[in-house]
Amino acid sequence: MKNNIKITAAIVAMLFGAGIGYTNLEDSLPEHPIKEYRFRSLERDLYVTFHHSATSGQSLNEIATYHVEKKGWPGVAYHFAINWEGEVFQLQKLEEITYHSKGHNTESIGIVFVGNFQEKQLPDKAVESAECLLAALNESLNIIGVRPHRQVRATLCPGDFADNKLKYLYR
Repeated sequence: MKNNIKITAAIVAMLFGAGIGYTNLEDSLPEHPIKEYRFRSLERDLYVTFHHSATSGQSLNEIATYHVEKKGWPGVAYHFAINWEGEVFQLQKLEEITYHSKGHNTESIGIVFVGNFQEKQLPDKAVESAECLLAALNESLNIIGVRPHRQVRATLCPGDFADNKLKYLYR
């Protein structure tokens, strides 16, 4: 059985080896006092789904607070976040079935780019970090596809500017 701790260690090693900053925020973001996400096996086939936060200037803590207090979700909806500088933040355990892609959550890992990429270009540093994170996930998990959120739901997410820069990663 695949172990989240070993997978996370492999991801961290790959990111650090590429000079990419990594911070684990799994236990420090706001969570619902009662609700909890369900869990899945990491042996299953998984997709990676790209999102953008569609925000300007909000912190990850503020995004998590919005998901918990306004949406009523158990916690922040994404597994990873990548900021403007290309730093990677782990927000949830990979086994958690978060609410980032309605109808596809069980089969998907959510990666959010922090910012509104319908309005501005996705920075090259963020794209490079996404490439490295995808490589680490591909090495550790059964990733069978990479897609934008708009592929599975009627939405502009992850924004036209991000979608254009990430198309070569989709499969």
